[in-house]
Amino acid sequence: MFRIALAAAGFLLVFTSSAQLSISATAYSTRCSGSSTGLVEIESEGAVGEISILTNLDLTALEAGDYTITAEDVSGQQASVSFTILDHPALCGCTYPTAFNYDTSAEVDNGSCVFSSDQSCLADIVPDGIVGTNDLLQLLVEFGVVCNE
Repeated sequence: MFRIALAAAGFLLVFTSSAQLSISATAYSTRCSGSSTGLVEIESEGAVGEISILTNLDLTALEAGDYTITAEDVSGQQASVSFTILDHPALCGCTYPTAFNYDTSAEVDNGSCVFSSDQSCLADIVPDGIVGTNDLLQLLVEFGVVCNE
């Protein structure tokens, strides 16, 4: 709430405006089952100045579940909103076939792929410490694949 007082020719005019803080949430499900990849966007109306979200949660890395978030503006007004993060049924994992930890059952890449960074033995395509038949077979499997950088 804020007040504006104007004094003119012996009159005191007081205008009072009461803006009620309200917040809303747009919740997004997790990217894959059992992960902390859900997120929420918080919007406010009627705030006096900036708002502060009163939580220690990372609102961009939420697990599936029910949440209530409270916000406060600079005048001390508080508002709360409840929302649910749904668990997406897709399986996460490494989806790049050339990665060491490629997961054939993964539907969504979770950024966990491990690629060879050891340039000392480039011919060891299957990273077992030996250049052998397995490396040749892997090369034949990948032969003719166009690599995009």
